[in-house]
Amino acid sequence: MNAADAIAAAWFVWPITVQRHAGEGPYEPAFDPAVTVLGKITTKRKLVKAADGSEVISEARVSMHVNTPLIPVGSLVTFPPEFGGRTAVVLAEQRHDDGNGLTPNFYSVDLT
Repeated sequence: MNAADAIAAAWFVWPITVQRHAGEGPYEPAFDPAVTVLGKITTKRKLVKAADGSEVISEARVSMHVNTPLIPVGSLVTFPPEFGGRTAVVLAEQRHDDGNGLTPNFYSVDLT
């Protein structure tokens, strides 16, 4: 097991459901089928910069394995029952890569 996988096994334990934004349909947004991803959930209100450059309030962040496939802005994330089971919208996404191996790399999404 490499370092990224060892960290993932210890930190990313909460199952979240992700419906990736697939584009715009004729009447509403279109989403890919739901998939389950393991993540670390942090519920903390903070100001984040959205994809369009505006500043928005995020209510939660989910951090995941660095190799998690892209979760586009506008995607839907459903929390497990222990976190209320609510569905949130992705406001911003980013890969955290330190480049020198001193801290764990990970992928995260900021949510409504």
